[in-house]
Amino acid sequence: MNLIGEGFIFMLVGMGMVFIFLVLMILVMNLSAGVISRFFPEKAAEESSAGSVNEKSKLAAVIAIAKSRQ
Repeated sequence: MNLIGEGFIFMLVGMGMVFIFLVLMILVMNLSAGVISRFFPEKAAEESSAGSVNEKSKLAAVIAIAKSRQ
């Protein structure tokens, strides 16, 4: 087999290994996200998000007033 053929074989093997690694990484990340969300639900984050929206709207109003006075 010539060098070009061996180069293509090595290229395909390398690209295949990278593809398999990326697929496995995505599967592990999804699995770990499911396990984490099962044992640590986001109830506290939902409660604090309503307060942070109110704080953000107040901050936006203060910034708008300050900019209108310039």
